[in-house]
Amino acid sequence: MLRARLDSVEFEKFAGLRREDGVTILLAEDEPKLRLMLGLILQAAGYDLMIARDGHQALQLAKGHAGRIDMLLSDIQMPGLTGTDLAKELLRARPNLKIMLMSGCVSALDVFESEWHFLQKPFAPNRLLEEVRFVLS
Repeated sequence: MLRARLDSVEFEKFAGLRREDGVTILLAEDEPKLRLMLGLILQAAGYDLMIARDGHQALQLAKGHAGRIDMLLSDIQMPGLTGTDLAKELLRARPNLKIMLMSGCVSALDVFESEWHFLQKPFAPNRLLEEVRFVLS
């Protein structure tokens, strides 16, 4: 069912938002279906992805990656290591990392750092890509 819905999205609308090759996004999202959908949208738009099921896995992926990571896209509320704590930890080793946090819970804004970008869930695929492009610019 999820796959059929993703196929119906008109990815050609995103052609104008496509970024140059080599832009790497670390995606951390604990909800499996949303993680899959976000990954498909971002990959269809030409981004290189590192995908994690939670903050701890994202931190391990980043530590094991010698190359550049341009942006962290993370849910704020995840079990274990929150998106906010993940961002703080990653910035220690990668101070130029761009941060975009997302949440469907308004109370998550209480832990939000003002210098980071926030995306309120739910959002349309084109809105996600517009915000990613903005954060990376």
